[in-house]
Amino acid sequence: MALNTETISGANDTLSKRRQINAYKMQKRQKEVYALIPEIEDIGYEITATGASYTMAKLAKNEEQAQILKNQMEDLQIKRNNLLVENNFPTDYLNPIYSCNICKDKGFVNGKICNCLQQEIIKQRQSILTSLSPAPKTTFEQFSLDFYPDITDENGSNPYQQMKQIFAYCQSYAKNFSRKRKSVFMCGNSGLGKTHLSCAIANVCVDNGFIVMYASSQSLFNQIETNKQDVQNILNDIINCDLFILDDLGTEYLTPYGLSVLYNIINTRMINSTPCIFSTNLTTQKSLTAKYGEKITSRLIGSCDTLYFIGEDIRFKKK
Repeated sequence: MALNTETISGANDTLSKRRQINAYKMQKRQKEVYALIPEIEDIGYEITATGASYTMAKLAKNEEQAQILKNQMEDLQIKRNNLLVENNFPTDYLNPIYSCNICKDKGFVNGKICNCLQQEIIKQRQSILTSLSPAPKTTFEQFSLDFYPDITDENGSNPYQQMKQIFAYCQSYAKNFSRKRKSVFMCGNSGLGKTHLSCAIANVCVDNGFIVMYASSQSLFNQIETNKQDVQNILNDIINCDLFILDDLGTEYLTPYGLSVLYNIINTRMINSTPCIFSTNLTTQKSLTAKYGEKITSRLIGSCDTLYFIGEDIRFKKK
């Protein structure tokens, strides 16, 4: 199934579930009120019957009769509202319940797609894209500095001290995140915690209500190459989310087309001043330039805070 078809189907299913949930809530309210004030149920039947007669009168162009029936409905509604207020219910307590009052949960207004359905389609696409390479549910609490030796080498590098600073930076970044935060470029050999900390940031931001998209570079560009008809939708979601995390840069196979898409993502979010987190095992500017060219490399390095991860592969240490 094409990505676009799948997202529209998923969005429509969501709206259908909202309608069912709201109908169930409405039924519960009706049972509650009718049990306490039986007269209101009778008034409801009267309003329905009078409304049907009003419609018939309008169709017959009997305006005098229609006006009489309209007045009767208004009197019945006033009577119902007074009974509700007397029993400590708001006057709109028995009104239909909608998640979106603009389209009444139908998804369309005057033949045009409603914003609520459009937003749900975006969420569905984001969900599908991120499910291709789901962000691990890692936390800052699970990260341990004990795997980094507190030893300074001849070049003055101390893995423990450097990673302690990186850890504090990432915690502060997540805690104080906004759409105007600077982008982050994490580089270093594999197994040093880049994915763990980027996903820990992601999970804090999601908990704080931000829209975060996470993808491994390999999965994302495989998806882009196989869904070229939907690339613009994919790009729109990536460009418009609050935080975009692209993990494992350098592991993907990039065609010239994929390279242009990557440039578009980086350049557009840089122009919009919206943050990204990139991680890669490529540790030198030369290796980055060989893989991505000067334009992309200069934007990655120039627009980001660069975090250099050092130490020994902690995955082996954990084993």
